[in-house]
Amino acid sequence: MKGRGMGDRFLGHIERCSVLLHIIDGTSESIGQNFNTVINELEAYGGNLIDKPRVTVLNKIDELNEDDLEFALSALRGATGGMPVLAMSGGTGEGTSKVLRSLMEEVHVVRAEAPAGAPWRP
Repeated sequence: MKGRGMGDRFLGHIERCSVLLHIIDGTSESIGQNFNTVINELEAYGGNLIDKPRVTVLNKIDELNEDDLEFALSALRGATGGMPVLAMSGGTGEGTSKVLRSLMEEVHVVRAEAPAGAPWRP
């Protein structure tokens, strides 16, 4: 279907990334489905995108009350199979430092695991 999904050009671009940042809209009524849609596209594209380290984040937490936030986090954790999920608000900046630190930690892990003397490549 045209106009749906991430598109091959974008997926080709993220092949060069060493770590993926997966941001899910916390105000969506289908958080788990949104997560799984992206995961399915990564798997279908191939290129080992599904195997790349990933930081998963629930965004727009500033728009959720406490109960809705807990429900959204639970839904996203369920969809990830229990993988860690961070929470942030791009609008207010809440949680963004923690997300950036997690991304840098993952990048450092990828670089540390690279064979000695190997040229850096994403």
